[in-house]
Amino acid sequence: MTIIEIRLKPEILADYELPDIFYPMSLNTFEGTISGDGGWPFASMLFHLQQRSGKGNTNWTELEPAMDRLVQILSPDDPRPVLSATGDDWWIELGPVDLRSKIVTIQRGESLIAAISPTTNGRLRVATFRPLDAKSARYIINMAHKSDPEHGLYMRENNWEYALDCSAGNGNFYAYDRGEAYLSYWEHGVGLMADRTIDHHWFAMRQLQGRVPSVAVYELGVHYTYSD
Repeated sequence: MTIIEIRLKPEILADYELPDIFYPMSLNTFEGTISGDGGWPFASMLFHLQQRSGKGNTNWTELEPAMDRLVQILSPDDPRPVLSATGDDWWIELGPVDLRSKIVTIQRGESLIAAISPTTNGRLRVATFRPLDAKSARYIINMAHKSDPEHGLYMRENNWEYALDCSAGNGNFYAYDRGEAYLSYWEHGVGLMADRTIDHHWFAMRQLQGRVPSVAVYELGVHYTYSD
């Protein structure tokens, strides 16, 4: 697949309140756009920004305003506090989580991307705090795979046990060093270490409010659909 970058005209940026950056898209998508009715393939643009943002060697925070605005354009105005996202073999609940309880987080550098908590049946609920790059979306979808009634999920009893297993992997340290998203487990809540000493930077994250679930549902859907 050939990926190109385009700059949108000022009037288009103004109409959609988009930041003025280079927007990536596939060459085939671009050719289909200019030969069609003039509508912009915002979902495809969001997907390719997710892909670019997921790489460790990119200035991902500069891409966030565009990603956030695109998903606002695309996602329905749904104020419900709890929603679900699903694919052929995965399902996850999106809504508020308690950052003061045991939690698996998706972090990047010193930023909190998302937080994942167990539900009563061992499934997962996730709250997002920043736009989801491709790696963060993959983490969530992978941990949300439907478990087998007999064998569980990847030799773990349920999704939560698998999420704990993923958060303990050495790959998280390497991902941190590369500037990518990584997983972390907070047994006593965000910012409280295993010996209950306080990491003041992360402890302050307890005050964060999660994004509206509908935007994360759409971000996961875009990543899942276009990855396939």
